[in-house]
Amino acid sequence: MNVFKELILSVYDFKSYKEFLKNKRRKVFLAGIILTVLYFALTMIVPFIKFQVKTGGFVKIINDYIPDFELSDGEFWIENPIEYEADGTYININTDPDNIFYDADEIGEYLSDYYQVFLIDSEKVIVKNKGQIQGQYFSDLDIEFSRDKLMEFVPQAYLIVAGIMVAAFIFMAAFFFFGVLIVALLGMIAASCMKYKLTFGQLYQMGVYARTLPLLLKAILSFLPFSIPMFGIINFGLSVLYIVLAIQKMKEFDLQQPIEVVSEQDNYFR
Repeated sequence: MNVFKELILSVYDFKSYKEFLKNKRRKVFLAGIILTVLYFALTMIVPFIKFQVKTGGFVKIINDYIPDFELSDGEFWIENPIEYEADGTYININTDPDNIFYDADEIGEYLSDYYQVFLIDSEKVIVKNKGQIQGQYFSDLDIEFSRDKLMEFVPQAYLIVAGIMVAAFIFMAAFFFFGVLIVALLGMIAASCMKYKLTFGQLYQMGVYARTLPLLLKAILSFLPFSIPMFGIINFGLSVLYIVLAIQKMKEFDLQQPIEVVSEQDNYFR
């Protein structure tokens, strides 16, 4: 039986879990990796593709939303001033030579009504966050930057995104197999209560397949605009329920097996 068919059966056919115990470890590991790939695709790849289609990508975002600017020789210039004020936040970017803000140690009383402030003039940047006000002169930074250079950075930005996704996949895979460990430990308690003997390794194998539906449900629910309280506990509880139902089917199967009767004569010649 190929691994994809096994994953499909693991969702609704509890009798098949007894067959899963015959699988080699590398096949079980492959099943776990495939589940991680599916979860990763639904929660990371699909949203990123939707973002690319909706916005047109980083280049279009820069063209549409970021005005032309340049930082050179310690002076900042922007094509159009930007001013925003709402909910305790104030942003003002204006590089007109006649519009110079006070220094950070002098401007505090003018910003007392705001929780967060971001000010930029041609000489400096001032930031207020959590009551702290800090300022920095561009002449002290020794940096040259512009929108054209930002455009040149786009290919590197995609490489950074790719690197983040690779790291996220490795983390998801590690978290998946750690989660199976928890399911297997809870499965040991369930097997003991049901008086059915299974090794920890067998329960771990069952745990990999028992994560199929809960993991897919978790991925699908990530698209909803709301979250379900305590869903993490419910999710793992569903996996344990799968193991309990699989053990029940194994017990039924064992009871249905014919018992071989050995006569005294047969036993003597053996």
